[in-house]
Amino acid sequence: MKIGFVGLGAVVETAYLPALRTLAPEMAIWGFDPARSLPGVRSLPTLEALLAQPLDRLVIATPSLLHLPVLEQALASSIPLILVEKPVVATLAQQVRLQALLVDPEVAPRVLALDHWMARNAVQRLLSGELGDDWRPQAGQTGPISPLTLADVASVEGFLLEPCGFDEQGHPYALNFATGEPDRRVLRHPDGVILDIGTHLLAMIRELLAALGGDDSLTLVAEGVADRLGQPIPSGDLETAEGRACLRGEAAGVPLRLWLDKYAGAGVEKKGLCLHLKDGRRIELLRSGNLEWLHFHGVDGMRGWQHEGPLYRDCIAQTLLAPLPVAGWAGVTARRLQEVALLLSLQQELRGPH
Repeated sequence: MKIGFVGLGAVVETAYLPALRTLAPEMAIWGFDPARSLPGVRSLPTLEALLAQPLDRLVIATPSLLHLPVLEQALASSIPLILVEKPVVATLAQQVRLQALLVDPEVAPRVLALDHWMARNAVQRLLSGELGDDWRPQAGQTGPISPLTLADVASVEGFLLEPCGFDEQGHPYALNFATGEPDRRVLRHPDGVILDIGTHLLAMIRELLAALGGDDSLTLVAEGVADRLGQPIPSGDLETAEGRACLRGEAAGVPLRLWLDKYAGAGVEKKGLCLHLKDGRRIELLRSGNLEWLHFHGVDGMRGWQHEGPLYRDCIAQTLLAPLPVAGWAGVTARRLQEVALLLSLQQELRGPH
């Protein structure tokens, strides 16, 4: 298999390449980035030169505003699968353009709007009896879990609360998601929590609900939105990024609440979901660093499992290196595009039309 990357930034360097070295150390990797090169990647001078290679997969990992223009060029090639990092588009105008492209039945199966939290599918695997040996039992009873359907679900919560550091003035700064090192960039709109990390929770939760038989309906409103320093975002502010927000609504008819906070505090971390069942039971999926925990709280107590490993490694194994699904990735991409459109609309409602 031959893989190409457009854009060789931090996510490629710290997530994709380490995963590929583990999963497919002999893989041939090409790349194009006008600003940098990376060890182990055969750099090409232009995008056209990269697209002319006999690639089996292409990953678009440019800044988000460039995702769609690069995708449009890549679709003119013969590359069978093109993965676009989140968010698949960066504006509502781009969403309309991509939606029109995906109407073509020859195009839609070739495009995967990728969010690596889609790989957080342990709840689906547990309920289907396919959790696997990579999840080690930690506590509780043994035996199968009774099957569930969407009708058994009362509500679902998602959490993406990230630890932060504090500077000399007591102001919070982010920590790099892969290394934990200080990331002192001052993020600007539109790269606040609504679009930047709200996508992760929606991807994880909606793939779970789809596996339980849910449809693609989705509604959300934003509440409690504040900037990095905890101040509200005023209408007309097109500069300041959101630091925290709560998104509330329904997905597949199930009540949904998402808690987003990029500056939750020193040592404060909660990344995952809680599926609340109508009979009082609940299932939790939580992650910290390279460790992930799955907890089933039943009438007889809790059962637990633990998994270790980088999340991007699981994501790449399930998408980039996996055989193409029979129907392609059209359904998954449609959900990701719908989510981004809604999140962009929430930002419009918060700040005013722009």
